[in-house]
Amino acid sequence: MSTPWFLPAPLIDIAAIALWWGLLAISRRHDNRRLRNGILFLLLVGSAARALLHLASLIPALKLPVGLGSVAFFLLIALMPFLLMFNGVVLIRREGRRLSNLLCLAAGLGLIATPVAAAALVATATPWGLLVAALMFCTCAYLGVFLLIFLGQTVVQRIWGGRRAMPHPDVVVVHGAGLINGRVGPLLGSRITGGIDAWRDEDALRPGVPLLVMSGGQGPDEPTSEARAMADYAIAHGVPAEQILLEDRSTTTRTNIAYTRDLLAERGMVDPQVLLVTSSFHAVRTAILASDMGVPWAVTPSRTAWFYIVNAWLREYIAVLTYRRRPALVCAAVAGVFAVLYALLALGAQAGLIG
Repeated sequence: MSTPWFLPAPLIDIAAIALWWGLLAISRRHDNRRLRNGILFLLLVGSAARALLHLASLIPALKLPVGLGSVAFFLLIALMPFLLMFNGVVLIRREGRRLSNLLCLAAGLGLIATPVAAAALVATATPWGLLVAALMFCTCAYLGVFLLIFLGQTVVQRIWGGRRAMPHPDVVVVHGAGLINGRVGPLLGSRITGGIDAWRDEDALRPGVPLLVMSGGQGPDEPTSEARAMADYAIAHGVPAEQILLEDRSTTTRTNIAYTRDLLAERGMVDPQVLLVTSSFHAVRTAILASDMGVPWAVTPSRTAWFYIVNAWLREYIAVLTYRRRPALVCAAVAGVFAVLYALLALGAQAGLIG
């Protein structure tokens, strides 16, 4: 009996899925907080999508659902600029016209304006217009690929990070956020609540063992440290004061981790199981920083208002983009070399030196 003609394609699909799944599993076991997991997850999703399209071509019953799914996906991509602008308007109405709240609106407008500007430059048919359009394309491609990687890593962290990676923490650390008129606001309150829930779950199994660390210094416009306000909030919600530690010097995510590590070391805690609690949009960057600093701590997200997540997530994406300067510098160097070569060729053509 001869081998069916369609057999090689499914075998290739199965092999690709198995390969990327295996590499992702190995990478996650080593450290599920690294951005390479996001890359492997995207490759796995791409292989699975390719396999699904092949199956739809072989099984008629799958053609309609796969076709509708494809249409929905491309419709979402087409509507993305308008969805971002809508979210930006909602955020501004609810949170005010601060510069940090304009990111969604700016991203939506940029997704519309950039292709229009590039098309206008190409339409000029001039060497310099084409050069600028090419550089715009390279920049957008780099930013888009990094955005997809960051999105993939976000999914990896939500599936395999958090409480799943650290089911029985010795220490639960809540990262601070700014106080509002000296009091705990909704965003910080959500983080503290998530920390209290994780602490209570473990305290029910090991009474009196887990500690709850409140991490946050005092800003110039704050009457007290965030850690002190957070501790008072936790005590008011039933956490014993003797189970709470204060880390009240940090002003950034990096110092949150560093000073908490020092605080635990001062108490003689060697390699404790630590679970960091922060907002959902902030979890991936916190996990990347913890990995960069060499601490094996997991990060679990707390709930965040829906209208706030996208804008804050984009802000975190930009922050992580600045952490990974080397790929950006390499891409900029390559683009710069091509730009210089292109400019020399264009000048040579204009001077008649190149036919």
